[in-house]
Amino acid sequence: MMILDPRIAILDLMKNGQKSSRQRKDRLPAFVSRQVNRSQRYFLDLSPSRRQPLAVACGGYEEVRGDYVIARDDFPYYCIEFVTAGQGRLWLGDAATAPVAEQALSLTAGTLFTYGPGVAHRIETERRSRLRKHYVDFAGRRAATQLQAVGLTAGSWLRVSHAEEVAEIFDLMLRCGLPQSAHSDGLCSQLLGVLLAKVRQRRLPEAADDPRALATYEQLRELLSSRCVEWQSVEAASAACGISPAYACRLFARFGEHSPYQYLVRQRMSLAAEWLGSEQLLVKDVAARLGYPDQYQFSRSFKRVFGVSPAAFRRGQSLGTR
Repeated sequence: MMILDPRIAILDLMKNGQKSSRQRKDRLPAFVSRQVNRSQRYFLDLSPSRRQPLAVACGGYEEVRGDYVIARDDFPYYCIEFVTAGQGRLWLGDAATAPVAEQALSLTAGTLFTYGPGVAHRIETERRSRLRKHYVDFAGRRAATQLQAVGLTAGSWLRVSHAEEVAEIFDLMLRCGLPQSAHSDGLCSQLLGVLLAKVRQRRLPEAADDPRALATYEQLRELLSSRCVEWQSVEAASAACGISPAYACRLFARFGEHSPYQYLVRQRMSLAAEWLGSEQLLVKDVAARLGYPDQYQFSRSFKRVFGVSPAAFRRGQSLGTR
């Protein structure tokens, strides 16, 4: 009997653990989807005061099941959802009450959409390419105006470039919300403002809704960043992508903020600043690493980007070292 008791106790604990896990799932708010394979969620204040300027109620990340379908006529908060992978369909407003395939918006990576109180919405996933997405629910007297500042209303959508930058802010909000602390509310509310500013920076015009062109731009931008030491011109990166330098310039004019050459120079100078600061290399050594014929040409490029010479930057870093 003494031998069996510990085993029985362990079985009881396992059953209780399974039961408590089911109870935790059942205790989730009614608006939270259960049709997920994996999720991380944080809950802050589910009854935020309308007098607050902006307050995050909850948020998280979801990898949905193949049967994922959300159909709601209303929602208690303003919500921003952001697709990081997979494919799906979305209906907003009146289109959601009687969804027709032709009226659906295609959900792909980089799509951001919103809904809120009184806005019907329907979200479905493609079974063969299931959605992975972030979301944040919020309220407050400035909630609607904050969305409008980005060019959004509850029941609208857009697409962004540099999707990984937007996803990073969602990830940081998740880390600040889990585990919950006395600072979680303030941090997540401030990060919501950062998120909206980043969306405003990276939103694409509707005319730029071209997934193939955007994918080529992202590939070119990644190559210019990852191989900025060996490449001093855009021609090599363009050839690696199978496009002409002229088309590369058109892509950056369409999706970016700088020309591809300006982007390449900024990546090279950012790396130079890291070497000057963390490795304490001499200016001439950094210039040689980046393939400049002399340190004076390198110094001119560095100063155009950062407004100070590399020597002055290095001296400033040295003064700050303890």
